Amino acid sequence: FWLELRSSSGGDSRAPGGRSRLRAQPALAPGKMPQCQRPPMAWRAPWAALLMAGAALATVPAQPCISDDKPLRPELKIRLLMRNWQSHRLLTHLAAILLRDYMRINVELVTADPSWGAAKDFERLHRAEFDANLEVWSRGKEQEFAQWVGNASAVYMGIHRTEARFGMYVPGYVSQTDEFYSYAFLAGEEAQRMFGRTYRGQRLGESAGDSSGLCSKTEWNCTDFVWRPSYCEDGGCQALLMKGSIGDSLGLLEQQIQNSRLNISVAYTSYATQDKRVWSAYAARAPVLTYSWEPREPIGGIPTERFVRVAFPPASSACTDCLKSNPGSPNGCVDCDLGAFPLQKVVSQKVLTAEFRDVAHFIEMFTLDEEDYRWLFAKRQISASERDPEYAAACMYAREFRSRWQPWVKYTKVIELDWVNHQCFPVIWVQLVALAPLLVGLIVMHCRRQDLVRLMRKVKRDTDLFDHTSAQSRPWPSISSLFTGKHHTKVQVTDNAEIVVPQPSDAPETSTSTWKQIALDDQARPRAKGVGWVLSFLDRFISSDSTQINVALRQGRLDFTSHNRTFTNFVAANGDGTLKPPPRCSTPLRSVLATKSDVFYYLIGSVLGEVMLVSFVLGVFGSVWGTCAHLISLNAKLNIAVDPAAYEEWTEIGDSLMELTTKFSFLPVFLLGFFVNREAGRWVGYLNLSYAVSGRIEDLALVLAGATQGLDDPAVERQRKVQLFTCYRYLNSVHYLTYYGVDLRMGTSPISVLRDLVTAGLITGSEADVLLMTPNKMREVILSWLSCMWNEMLQQGGVPGPWTAQFIAKLTSLRDESVLHMEQSPNLIKVMLKVVVSLLVLFMTVAYPWKIRLAEPQRCFQPFGFLSTFLLSFCYVGLLAMMGTLERSPFIASGDCINIDYMLCEVELMTFRTIRASFFRPHGESLASLMARRNSSTRGQDLSDSVGVEGEGDGD
Repeated sequence: FWLELRSSSGGDSRAPGGRSRLRAQPALAPGKMPQCQRPPMAWRAPWAALLMAGAALATVPAQPCISDDKPLRPELKIRLLMRNWQSHRLLTHLAAILLRDYMRINVELVTADPSWGAAKDFERLHRAEFDANLEVWSRGKEQEFAQWVGNASAVYMGIHRTEARFGMYVPGYVSQTDEFYSYAFLAGEEAQRMFGRTYRGQRLGESAGDSSGLCSKTEWNCTDFVWRPSYCEDGGCQALLMKGSIGDSLGLLEQQIQNSRLNISVAYTSYATQDKRVWSAYAARAPVLTYSWEPREPIGGIPTERFVRVAFPPASSACTDCLKSNPGSPNGCVDCDLGAFPLQKVVSQKVLTAEFRDVAHFIEMFTLDEEDYRWLFAKRQISASERDPEYAAACMYAREFRSRWQPWVKYTKVIELDWVNHQCFPVIWVQLVALAPLLVGLIVMHCRRQDLVRLMRKVKRDTDLFDHTSAQSRPWPSISSLFTGKHHTKVQVTDNAEIVVPQPSDAPETSTSTWKQIALDDQARPRAKGVGWVLSFLDRFISSDSTQINVALRQGRLDFTSHNRTFTNFVAANGDGTLKPPPRCSTPLRSVLATKSDVFYYLIGSVLGEVMLVSFVLGVFGSVWGTCAHLISLNAKLNIAVDPAAYEEWTEIGDSLMELTTKFSFLPVFLLGFFVNREAGRWVGYLNLSYAVSGRIEDLALVLAGATQGLDDPAVERQRKVQLFTCYRYLNSVHYLTYYGVDLRMGTSPISVLRDLVTAGLITGSEADVLLMTPNKMREVILSWLSCMWNEMLQQGGVPGPWTAQFIAKLTSLRDESVLHMEQSPNLIKVMLKVVVSLLVLFMTVAYPWKIRLAEPQRCFQPFGFLSTFLLSFCYVGLLAMMGTLERSPFIASGDCINIDYMLCEVELMTFRTIRASFFRPHGESLASLMARRNSSTRGQDLSDSVGVEGEGDGD
């Protein structure tokens, strides 16, 4: 029967608004069934079972019926009353689905206790036992409505667009016309026999029909849960009316019977028993009188259209007054037709508060018509196998007719973004936690770099005052012992080849051994920063030129100071087995990036590794901001009904910021290109100065080797060699001191650099004492010693006078180029550049994750925000770091460095070979004998020529 639902008169099978309607099916031949009801083929059965199981799981109330991207609003909670009849359950489930799953409001369904009288709903609303009853059958409750709604204890929120009725019904086959059945037909003897024989001899009443306990009251006077009019004698009123619950009609049905003098008894049972008995009577086509209502589901599977309502006289004004003053028992005065009445919606005062204004708007707009009820009843029938059939039918309606209920929803309350309880908050939290160690690492790296800068500034202090701090740490007891007289460059060599500089008798000798001992004690103190685990790993397992140079600079390793210079070794013959030339440097001058692996290792071990870390941190910030921007955008969409301009403004701000970033990027790119080119030229200028210093030292070595005379004279040979050895020491000392204050391996204080020179045998302890008096002009003092040494050799005839101009020119050129100074850019320009680039990076970190993101509502992690920020930041921060690196110099380990140790070793080896080249060449005869031999040869040639001429003349 449930397939045969009453159809509307003609027309399409779909109702206005696109809602499908179930139509009455044509009669079928016996033994046949509709095509949709035929048994499936055997191979379809498993799939059909699987689909049915999936549908059953989809309609479990624990799962959301409709999904939406709005966040749950835990602060809002509404309690909906649910009665036990089917229409009320369907309607309440539908409202709960829309409120909970779409509007994201907490909904609690309050199941009405069977003992609750329907007339008490208004009072219970006032008591706040629930917040809303969305289907109030108003007939018979006029008095309660006027009492509780009139004094604003409950609030009337409108009606549904359908007519409601209840009363006595008979099957259509009982009525002669199938359209009208008058109450007068029930007054005769035939009605007594017709409606009394069906259940004769059965126990009719059930306690389940009197859950409110009304039968025990005097005004009802029930016997075995069967009510009889007061005028009925024992055994009278055989006609029987089946009624599911005594409190449904609030005594109106009983008043109609009693005031119309109908000999009808009313048996109260449960709804299930009522439907079962009605179905049994209908199947036997037996006459049955039952209580029913409209709209309602099929009665025991029989469509309600198969039943006819018993009509009573139309309501008069007196009867209307009786309805308004209904006492809720059979003792009223109602004897007319109850007529059609609206289904009302009532709520508590709580729903009218500003906090619940969206809920109030929904309840006011929530209106079902007759077709909606019929659609829900039909879906309820086909969902009978579900765990909760009413919920399943309501869920189908919510999914099918979104356009129907969309106007019911209005957002007038801004949905606040709950960051802590949002599902994306763990993703944001994990990224922020991951940032903590990265930020700590960046802070440590920044502090170490600042320490290095402060150390370099301390070393480069531009002062020529005597350093009392250094004097207090000198290896001698007091300042008064310093030698302050004239320093003689004439040296003497003792038997053990130790070079000694004679001092005046009033100045005690500061021994070289004391300096060496202090140097040994100082080896435990590191002069350079730690290598770091990255460079340590690369140096240990994947060594490359760039790694070796960085490790050497950071460890403070110098091959130049690893051996001791002695006079004995300097004057040893080339074939002598004791000769030890200066060693070659074990670390290359510069790194050569020949392969992709070299590029990769350089990227990790250089300053670009730090740039990658900074870019990664900014990328994580961009990802976090992208997630936050995504959530803010979704929240603006949620509130678009409340504030339509908010989402547009949010989008326009993002577009404007992206456009601003694009246009602003020109200035930083232009400035970076200009300054990177300038700093690259400055960096190359440092290299040119280093090569010029090396060239001048080698030039001076060539001049000394070529100009020194007397190396073939045994009387002065040893003195000349001592003088050349002193020049050799001074030249390499000047070369070493050129990088003092530039390369930290050369020491960080005058004491440390002098200890290195004394230990390496380049200066003596007495010379170190003198140099300590001018700690920031030690190089210039040694150059002065070289000038004095040349003048002394000139006076002794050791060098010819014409070579002086060339020597002094080379010496002053060495002084000029050994300053190693390249002027930097103005600070104002550098600060402006860094500010502009920082602003650009900030704009990119904000703008790109804002616009370049995934739009899925459930997308928490934003990979494009991370990638765009990381890549762009790497470009601009890398250029800025490259400019800062080139700005420092090529001699610092934190920059793109070269190995000065290599140049020191190569220049020393060249000076060693060049100056010693004049020691062992074959000198030949003296200049006077050479001149005499030349004159004799010339006279002999002239005599031969004259003899030849005379012979020719004689022949003639």
